[in-house]
Amino acid sequence: MRSTPCTRAKSERRSRWEQLTREAIHAGVIRVLAQKGDAGITMENVAAEAGVAKGTLYAYFKDKSDLLESVKESSLEPLRKELSALLQGPLPPHERLTRLVERHLGYFDEHREFYRVLLWQRQSAKSRLKRQRSDPYRVMVDKIADCIRDGIRQNLFKPLDATKVAAMLMEANIAMIGQRLWEERPGPLDEDARLIIELFLHGLSAGAADPRSRAPLWSRS
Repeated sequence: MRSTPCTRAKSERRSRWEQLTREAIHAGVIRVLAQKGDAGITMENVAAEAGVAKGTLYAYFKDKSDLLESVKESSLEPLRKELSALLQGPLPPHERLTRLVERHLGYFDEHREFYRVLLWQRQSAKSRLKRQRSDPYRVMVDKIADCIRDGIRQNLFKPLDATKVAAMLMEANIAMIGQRLWEERPGPLDEDARLIIELFLHGLSAGAADPRSRAPLWSRS
């Protein structure tokens, strides 16, 4: 059956309405979280806060886990786009990695209340395994690895396994984000970002007095 301008318009209006409904529900989750904490995230509370019937909520999400996963993905998408653009940009490799860490930590500082529930979800080994197998996670690891390979080709970084180092850097960021979320008054973000960069780019060893004698990830030669 061929679509007509009228049916197309109806389809577009329905699609837009569904998008607005999802956005209202997502915003409702974040408000409930800010007001009542993660224990307050129930389908009933979210429906009431979003101004929709509980049945409408179940028309979009099968349960609380499905709802939280949807909110998480929509909230993380802007960050993924920003980090991808940064990693594929014109800056030198070590600058790209530095900016990556700073922005990754900064984004989560800006969304502290919501990301406490994400931190709670990440506690189990099952959740961690799911994250590491998820497409967005693997895509980001691959892009970081490409940046590291750029540094290896330019003789800036040691010839290490770029994919494994990229995964380690991602997990270090996630661990630091979790630490900052648990702290009532986290210290300056740039200090924590610099700590990660120092460990990954300059190595763990204090070494001799001359920093050039260290065995860094990136070469100063």
